[in-house]
Amino acid sequence: MDISHDLLTQEYIEVIRDLEKKNRVARIKDIASVRGVTCANVSVAMTNLARKELVVHEQYGHVVLTSAGRRLARNLEKRHLAIRRFMTDVLGLETELAESEACKLEHVMSPLAMQAISRFLLFVERCPKRDRENVVLFRLCGLFGDSAADCSECAQEGNEEENPAEDEF
Repeated sequence: MDISHDLLTQEYIEVIRDLEKKNRVARIKDIASVRGVTCANVSVAMTNLARKELVVHEQYGHVVLTSAGRRLARNLEKRHLAIRRFMTDVLGLETELAESEACKLEHVMSPLAMQAISRFLLFVERCPKRDRENVVLFRLCGLFGDSAADCSECAQEGNEEENPAEDEF
């Protein structure tokens, strides 16, 4: 799931994909409206995307993703879904926060990190050696804020060690 295009390219591809799903076509004015930019800005961007062979756009016509553009859109969507799923299913984040974070991370996370997340999710989902209970227990551990957890080793009061879960990043 390598993403070798810049952030702006990725964002335009996602907008075009979403408009194609919703309206069957993407128009310059609709793209401009979604992105909050002028039609002139979108036209310049479409010229650049056409040079990269990600879209086909005739002057005053619809914008259409090429096979390479559709492939990029699919990869971005896969990255987004994997990150969101990891954040909700494993880390226990609220769906709204996980969605927002996934929107940011899908564009910048390295292929190696994405592969690790995807492999971990497959492990949790399919591997007969997995212990799905431990993924759930991770979220319930007293070290991470669940005071109701009966976790005598990692959540004991007066623990002299630093708690990385409480660090501000």
